[in-house]
Amino acid sequence: WQRLRVPPLVNRALEYVPAAVLAALVLPALLRPEGFVDLTLDNLRLLAGLLAATVAWFSRSVLLTLATGMGALWLAEWLLG
Repeated sequence: WQRLRVPPLVNRALEYVPAAVLAALVLPALLRPEGFVDLTLDNLRLLAGLLAATVAWFSRSVLLTLATGMGALWLAEWLLG
């Protein structure tokens, strides 16, 4: 096994696996919270997800992104029911 080397191209592709898996788990919950695609402003999960994505883009902080997304969703659900 010590002689087995992963080609650089495969190694680079594997770096994207965690993000792809996370997107596959999160996007259906954001886009289809009630079982159908909901791209309206009434979809609080989508709005919180967009805010979290913006924070992730600028901060590159996983903890800040999670806190922002969950905090925004909880606050919106509490305020708007």
